[in-house]
Amino acid sequence: MVTKKIFTLEGKLLSPIITPSPLTKKGKCWCRVIRGLSSEKKPLRTYVGKLTKGERKTPTKQLAYRGFVRVTTIDRNEERGRKNILKYLLRDFLGEKTTEGYGKIQWVNYREEEYLQEEQEQKRKKLKLRKGLGPNYPKELQRLLIALMLHDFVKTERHPSKIFKEITIEDEEIREACLNHHNGEESKNDLLPIVKYYDHLASHITRKKPFKTLTRFDCQNGDIKFEELAKEIEQKQNSAYKLYNYIYNSRELTRIVESMTYGYNSLRNHLLLMVNLTINDYYQGKIVIGKGKIVNRNNNQKTKKSISESAT
Repeated sequence: MVTKKIFTLEGKLLSPIITPSPLTKKGKCWCRVIRGLSSEKKPLRTYVGKLTKGERKTPTKQLAYRGFVRVTTIDRNEERGRKNILKYLLRDFLGEKTTEGYGKIQWVNYREEEYLQEEQEQKRKKLKLRKGLGPNYPKELQRLLIALMLHDFVKTERHPSKIFKEITIEDEEIREACLNHHNGEESKNDLLPIVKYYDHLASHITRKKPFKTLTRFDCQNGDIKFEELAKEIEQKQNSAYKLYNYIYNSRELTRIVESMTYGYNSLRNHLLLMVNLTINDYYQGKIVIGKGKIVNRNNNQKTKKSISESAT
C-alpha cells in the first residue's frame, strides 16, 4: 500500500510579505506565514505604505507580515509532490508587489515525511465535554482544575470578573494563578503557566469567527443575579467535582459570553473546554505529577500548538 507523504519547504522572509491572509492555498500547496520555524505562532503584522512623488494624496497602506514561510503539500506520488514544491523553490519572491521588493524569501530547509493521516483525523474529532469529572484524580490535578474553572471570576490586568462580581479565592496559590493568568512575568507558581496555556489553547479553538457584542450576557432574556452566582461558585471552590457539576448545569454561565469580540462562545463552554483538554492531556502523559508538583510537558517541548493571545 502506497502511503501519503508530506513535503515541506521552509524559508526566511528578508522583506515583509504582502498577503491578505497568513494562510493561502495555490494549487495543491498550502503556504503559511509563521513567526518562527520552531513554533506555530502567528507572524508579526506590519503595514507598508507608498508615497507618490508630485501628488498630494493619502499614502497607500497595506497589511504585511514578517517572519518565516512554510510551504506544504501532501501527495502519494513522490515525483508529483516534489514538482509542486519545486515551483516555490524556484521563486525568490512571494505575495503581492514583488516587483517593489516585498516578499523576498531565502529558502533554508526542505524535508519529506510520512503523512500520519490517522493522527490528523483524530485531531479533527470533536471534543466531547464530560458530564462529570469521573474518577478520583490526584490532589495536584484537582487544584489545577479548580484554578482553571475560577480564573475568569477575578479581576486581572486585561479584564474585570466576567460575572461582574469578584469571588474570594481561599487558596493562595490558586488565587495568584487566577489573578496573573494574563501576565507574561516569570513566577514560581506551578499552576500559573498551565492555566495560561490552557486558557490560550481553549480560546484559540473556539475563537474562529469574530462577533462583537456590546453586552456580556443576553439582556433580552432577563437579568442575571450575579451576586448569587458568585456566592454559589465561592461555596464550591474547594471541590473540583462540585464546581464542575455546577458549571456544567449552569444556565447563567451559558448566557454569559467568554469574549466580547468573539461572542459566539459561552463562558460555560470555555471553562469546561479548558478542563477537558487538561484531563485528556493528563491521560496521555502530557500532564505529569511528582513530588507534589505538577508539570505541563506541552510547555517544555518545542511542539506547542498555534495558540493565539487571549482577548477580553
